[in-house]
This record gives sequence, structure tokens and C-alpha cells, in this order.
Amino acid sequence: MMSLAPFMIICGAFIAKLMATASSQEAKKYAVAGGIAEEVLTSMRTVIAFNGQPHECERYDQALMEGRSTGIKKSLYIGLGLALTFMIMFSSYCLAFWVGTDFVFKNEMQGGTVMTVFFSVMMGSMALGQAGPQFAVLGTAMGAAGALYQIIDREPEIDAYSTEGEKPKDLKGKITVSNLKFTYPTRPDVQVLKGVSFEANPGETVALVGSSGCGKSTIIQLLLRYYNPENGKICIDGKEIDKINLEFLRNYVGVVSQEPVLFNTTIEQNIRYGREDVTDGEITAALRKANAYDFVQSFPKGIYTNVGDRGTQMSGGQKQRIAIARALVRDPKVLLLDEATSALDAESEHVVQQALDNASKGRTTIVVAHRLSTIRNADKIIAMKNGEVIEVGTHEELMQKKGLYHELVNAQRLNSQLSRTDETAQPVVAANPKEAEKDLERLKKELEEEGAVRANLFKILKYAKPEWAYLVLAVISSIIQGCVFPAFSLFFTQIIEVFSHPPGDPQLKTDGHFWALMFLVLGGVEAVTMIVQCFFFGMSAERLTMRLRSMIFHNVMRMDATYFDMPRHSAGKITTRLATDAPNVKSALDYRLGSVFNCIVSISCGIGIAFYYGWQMALLTIAIFPLAGVGQALQMKFLGGRATADAKEMENSGKVAMEAIEGIRTVQALTLERRLYNMFCSFLDRPHKTNKRKAIMQGISYGFASSIFYFLYASAFRFGVWLIINQTLQPMNVLKVLFSISFTAGSLGFASAYFPEYIKATFAAGLIFNMLQEEPHIDGMTDKGKKPKITGAVALKSVYFKYPERPDVPILRGLDIKVIE
Repeated sequence: MMSLAPFMIICGAFIAKLMATASSQEAKKYAVAGGIAEEVLTSMRTVIAFNGQPHECERYDQALMEGRSTGIKKSLYIGLGLALTFMIMFSSYCLAFWVGTDFVFKNEMQGGTVMTVFFSVMMGSMALGQAGPQFAVLGTAMGAAGALYQIIDREPEIDAYSTEGEKPKDLKGKITVSNLKFTYPTRPDVQVLKGVSFEANPGETVALVGSSGCGKSTIIQLLLRYYNPENGKICIDGKEIDKINLEFLRNYVGVVSQEPVLFNTTIEQNIRYGREDVTDGEITAALRKANAYDFVQSFPKGIYTNVGDRGTQMSGGQKQRIAIARALVRDPKVLLLDEATSALDAESEHVVQQALDNASKGRTTIVVAHRLSTIRNADKIIAMKNGEVIEVGTHEELMQKKGLYHELVNAQRLNSQLSRTDETAQPVVAANPKEAEKDLERLKKELEEEGAVRANLFKILKYAKPEWAYLVLAVISSIIQGCVFPAFSLFFTQIIEVFSHPPGDPQLKTDGHFWALMFLVLGGVEAVTMIVQCFFFGMSAERLTMRLRSMIFHNVMRMDATYFDMPRHSAGKITTRLATDAPNVKSALDYRLGSVFNCIVSISCGIGIAFYYGWQMALLTIAIFPLAGVGQALQMKFLGGRATADAKEMENSGKVAMEAIEGIRTVQALTLERRLYNMFCSFLDRPHKTNKRKAIMQGISYGFASSIFYFLYASAFRFGVWLIINQTLQPMNVLKVLFSISFTAGSLGFASAYFPEYIKATFAAGLIFNMLQEEPHIDGMTDKGKKPKITGAVALKSVYFKYPERPDVPILRGLDIKVIE
């Protein structure tokens, strides 16, 4: 029997390798889809403005298709792996009984000895067989871990956590850039900077101007050490910045970019991200200096007003002024302004420019200018072209030269006359964000408020209607497979009866070889049904997952801007639904569901056989199942008790991660890496602690359920002996009853692997089905409505408007506008 064990091990290792590869490929394919979803959801207003929803839906669906095909392959690998495992296992039984028959026939071994050897190996191989489904899980984990460890093991060229480097005192802020050359790693054939040199004295304002792509913003990124230059150096007060401690350097510098990144929290917390120990008085002073105090105080909740996902609850000018206040609380010696007003309308630009002028006083300021009118008073203007410095001087000096700067100024004057912005963004202010729910009761209350209820298998099957044909084939295979071990128990008792023949009896050899071959037949049936079951259940699950992801994405694409203003509909939370919750639903329909049907049929057949051959023993042995059910119920209770709360905490951690990655440049500039990492870990800490306690209780319940069977064997053998002594049952009938129950009861072990995943699936499905039922106020993908010819005349008559998230603040009060064609 042991001669086939190496084949089983090799087979398991090979399938695990295939699984790991398939899982890794699947993760990469779905990562593409996830990237599309994230890109679209974080720019939803732009997508809506350009009617890009149908195109984005098509793009997302195409990416899902590629991931689905890889997932179906993985299901086939699982089926092949389990089929080979069971085929080898049953082949070893066939070989053992064939050879054992010959030994007994030749009187070289007693039948009892053959059975002892067989039982020893069989119990081990059955345990290995029960571990088979876990190999599939292990293979999936290995595939996922491969991608994770590539990130974990990667060593950064510029380490944000490094404690090395100087921390000089009393820096004045003199910046010296010498012969700076740089090429982006993603574009190695394009040199962006070609020997740039300039100086900025302490307190000076130096403006960098030039056409798009000339290298202005690249200099800002090099000053913040997002990259290291190829050649040349940057010095602050004569010290090269790569010799200065990175965290110290970035804390010494303030930055305001073209599109400021605000985090989905309050105005106060966003400013505190600038400096952790800032006082309330310093926050107020920074807001005043940034011309933000008045509009912040106009909000009912003041600085405790939530800015929304990516600051969407604020206008462009308001976001910029909050970002300026955030930079000012650091009291930086160097201030970097990277086209800080280029995305604003004329009115907002004027207010923000005043704030920037205030912020620049007494600091070395490097300005990347889009509108040249904003840098007329700069101490020094550096005109650049194609990565080189062309000319340097004040506004008056460069205008007199009539060179590059003069051309840029004249070109911008002409453009400003041809095109002016005529609309300003209105502020949208959300209510205070909900505090993180950390206890189960509050989470359940929140789910009830949202109308989300835990789903069940029947509702999941309703959404899987297109796969019913595949599911029927899979269920039929599971039913056939469920008959294998009841048949095994009967064949096994026949072998024992054959071994009762005396050595040399021809009937012993004939019957022994026949029943040995029957085990090989059982192995074939088990292998074929396992492949069919895993493939069709897996294919159904993958198709359902793709459809749910697509349905969620399509439904979200229909929504209007109001939907995305709500904190619970942030890009991070919707992405979590798509990337995590939808795949969790497929656990309710994958190959593990087949093990449940297998278990039901197997136990039903086993009980039927038991009652047929000896109802007295059957009554005793089936008493074990309620006790085993108690163990399973306990397991489900411990798994399900915190599932909703854990899902919420994981969602919050995903939201933090997504915000940090989306705004990684801001995170680096503000040296928030450790703070956001600690916040991420804090959201994971509670589920981690809960899972540790849950693992202990789960182990106790599993141990209880497993130990029940040993009490069954003890009581059944004892009672069977009593029945034989009292001539109530024949010895073979006693064994048939015992084996029919004990062998089929082992299927409970396979079925138990399904329930933890099923619980996760029902919670995830509840959240998803709730999202699918949401209807938009304005359907962005409807074909309904008139389609008149547009001539260009626009009229607004007595328009009143309030943002739904702030109904107490009127935005438009009877607005009348008329634009003639």
C-alpha cells in the first residue's frame, strides 16, 4: 500500500504548484479590473460629464472576462488534483487486497494481519484524503502570497523609514541646484532635465516657468526626494539633500500641488496631518493666513466638517486653502508651490493667490507657475525649455530681453482673451462622518439602517440562474459520488468475509481478486465525479462572481453625483465590494458545495444500509450525528458571530490603504507613512484579536466534533459484541452496520470545510444585493427621454438648489441665467 504514497505526494505537490500559478495569474488579471474600477470611481464626475459610463463598463467587463477564464482553469486543477488523490488512494486499496488475497491463499499471512495493515494505512490515507481540499486552499494562498512577498521583500532606493542621515539645526533655506540631470525610470529614453542649475536665497521667491513637459514639476519632485537625480546635486544650506535624513528633510519643506489631496476625514484632521502635535490655536492661525477661516466657520460644524472622499465635498478653491493651511502648520523654511492655482477659476484663483502670497512671506519659495500673472513679483524667474534653463531674471528684466519668457507671457495673454472660465465650483459640505463602528451591535444597527440583510443560499442561487444547467450536472456528480463510500463499506465487509475462507480455497482467490478490482472501479467513479463536480461548481461560481461584479459596476455607473457624495459610497468602499465581497460570494457555489450534497447522500445511504442489516445497532450509531451537528453548529456560531463586524473593520482598513496609495505623493511629502500604517493596523487589530479567540473556540468545537466518532466506535463495538453473543445479529451484519456509518460519517469532515466560507458568502451577498437594489435619482445610462436638437441657448429660471448631504444650506436661491445662442 505504501508503494503508491510517493505518487500521492508528488501528485499533491504538482497540483499545488499548478494551483499557485493559476491563483497568481488570476490575481493579476483581476488586479487589472480592480485598477480600472479604482480609476473610474475616483474620477466619477469626469466620467459622468463625458458620458463615459458605457465605455468604462465595457472596459471593466473585458478585464473580468480574462480573470474568469483563469479562475475556471483553477477549478479544473482542483478537480484533477482531488481526482488523482482519490484514484491513487483507491488503487492502493485494490493493490493491498489483491496482494493480501494471494498471501492469505498461500498461507503466508493471516487475514487478520492483512486487515490490520490495511486499517493502519487506510486511516492515514483517509486523513490525507480529507486534507485534499485544503491543498487547493493552500495552492491559492501560495499564489496570492507570491505577489505579496514580491512587495514585502522589495528594498526601496529611497527609504522613508530610514533613520540615517544628518539632521542639521538652524537651516536658513538656501537652495542650490547644480547641473541637475534626470530621466524617469518609466521613460529611460527621454531625458527630462539636462544640466539645470540655479540658486534660491533664504526668503526669496523663485518661479519656474515654461511650456508643459519642460521639467518644472520634476524639479519639485527631486527637491522632495521622490526620486534621485542621475547627475548633479541639490543642496540646502550647502548640504546635499541625499545626506540629510529623509523624514527631517520633508518635515522641513511644505508643498501645495495643483490638485491637493485631502483625506476623507474632517478639516481639522486634514490640517493635523501637516503636523501631529499642532494646537487648536495654530490651526486657527493657519486657516486665517490661508484665507480659509471665514468659509470654514460658515459651516455648521466648523473645522469638524468632513471634506468627503478625496475632498469632493469642497470646491477647488476651498481644497487649496485647506492644503495651504496644512502646509503652514509645519512652519516650513521652504515652500514648494506646484501650479497651485492652475486648476481654479478666476475668482478662486484670486483668493488662493492672496493666501499663497501670505504663506510665502519669510520663506524660500519655489513656484511652478501656470498663470504667469501670478509670479510678476517673484525675486527671480527661471524660464525653461526642453529640460534646460534658457534665461533668468526678474519680470521686468526678462520682458526687456524679449526672449522665451516674453513669448510665454504674450501667448498667455492671447489665450486668456480667447477663453475665460465663467463658472465657479460651489462648496458641498457633508455631515460629520460616522465614527468607526467597533462593536457588533452598532454594526448590525448600521446594516439595518442601510437595509442590508444577510442573504441565504436560495437567494444566491436565484442570481445564479444562468448556471443552473451546470449546477445540475455538478449536483448529479455529487450525488453519484455520495454513493461511493456506502458502497465502499459493503465491499469492505465482503473482503473480510472472503478472508474467512481457509488458505488454498479457490473461492478465496477468485472472490478476493474480484472485490479488490471493485475498489479500483470505485476509485474511477470517485475520480470522474470529482472532476465533473469541481469543474462545473467552479465554473458556475466564477461566472456568478463575474456577473455580480459587472452588475455592481454597471449599477454604480448609473448613479448620479449625489450617490458618491455619501460617505458610505466612497470609492474605497465600492472598490472593496468589487474586489473582496463579490469573490467571497462564490464560496457558496464552489466545489465545497458539492461536498455538502456528497455528505447528505453518503450519510443517507449509510443510515439506510445500517437499518437494513441491523436496526438495533443503527439506532445507536446514528445517535452520533446530532452530537456531531452540535459541534458544527458551535463552529458556525463562532465563525458567524463577528463576521459582519470583521467585514466592516476590513473595509475601513481597505479604505485607509486606498487613500494612502492614491495620494502617495502627499503621504510622502507630509511624512504620514507611519501614521497611516498605524491607522491601517489599528483597523486590522480588532479582527486579528477576535480571530485569535475564535480560533481557540473553533479548535475546541472541531475537537469535540472529531472525538465523537471515537466514542461511536467504542460504543458500537461493545454493543455489537453483545448482539453477536445473544445471536441477535450475524458478525458480518454487525460489521456492515458499523462500517456503513463510520465510513460515511467521514464525509462530515469534507462538508465542514464549506460552512466557514458559506457564512462569509452570505454576509458578502447581503451587502452586494443591497447595492444592486439601489436606484439613481438621475440615471446616467438610460435611453429614455427626449433628444432635441441642441443649438447652444441655455436658460436657468428661478433655480433653487441644496445639496442632499447638507439640506440646511441653500446654494442657489432663485438663480436666473440666460445664454443666447
